[in-house]
Amino acid sequence: MMLEYSIEVRQAATVFTEYRNTIDIYTEDCEKDKEFYVKLLKKLLSDTDIIINDIHPLGCRRTVIQCCQDDTDNRRKKIYIVDGDIYLQYKEKECIPNLFVLDAYCIENFMICEEAICYVAYMLHARDSYENVKLSLQIPAILAEISEPLINLLFYYSIQMECLGQFCIMNIDAYMDKSSKQIDVAKINQKISDIKSALISEGISEIKLEELLNQRKSKFPYNVETLLTIVSGKNFLIPFMKYHIDKRLNCNVRLPNEAWKFNLVEKCDINRLCSLKQAVIQAI
Repeated sequence: MMLEYSIEVRQAATVFTEYRNTIDIYTEDCEKDKEFYVKLLKKLLSDTDIIINDIHPLGCRRTVIQCCQDDTDNRRKKIYIVDGDIYLQYKEKECIPNLFVLDAYCIENFMICEEAICYVAYMLHARDSYENVKLSLQIPAILAEISEPLINLLFYYSIQMECLGQFCIMNIDAYMDKSSKQIDVAKINQKISDIKSALISEGISEIKLEELLNQRKSKFPYNVETLLTIVSGKNFLIPFMKYHIDKRLNCNVRLPNEAWKFNLVEKCDINRLCSLKQAVIQAI
């Protein structure tokens, strides 16, 4: 059983790894995500002289931001990385020294691209050529197909968060037709209807809801770029791809999300994280 340490202890533990890293990097998530972050950051910074062998997960987004605000030790170069999360749709990013806010719902969003998904599916399937796997999966087409319903759902999640200060994001499993392994749009529409009813019961008018929805539509058009920006890669996109790969290749690999995202790093489009790369470089 792994010991759990306090936030203060985890934050202070960087003193033991200073010699292994050019900069101290703090993230969301937990210990089981460390290898993923290290692999991703090594790839991102591979053409620099920046050395990354450790990262320091501190927990939830709020905790990481609070730790960043409270950190007054200027002895070491450091950067705190947090997800854009649901706030990306309606709030300006937090502007705090040493804090970097991702331009997507979460770090997993940056793992989603055709080459990465097809590569992992090919390695796990191991019964057909990469070209045939790519042809079977039709990743650009399936991403386009799921964009509108999932974007709509996340629009309403964010409206609920903006108006009520809370929302409960559910995994893609709640919106899947398990027999067809496809998204059940009726389930999404029902959830949207439930959110609207909850908002109206709290005194939010239909006119106000329409105004908030149109604000989001003007900022985030219905396309794959928006899908990969505002829809959670952790809760929706990676789990959906597991269903899709199973359906198209008859390849039901029961790996946790941590294993999927770790393997997706290998071929992900690292250029999508160029702003994070620049932030790390500038922090040194």
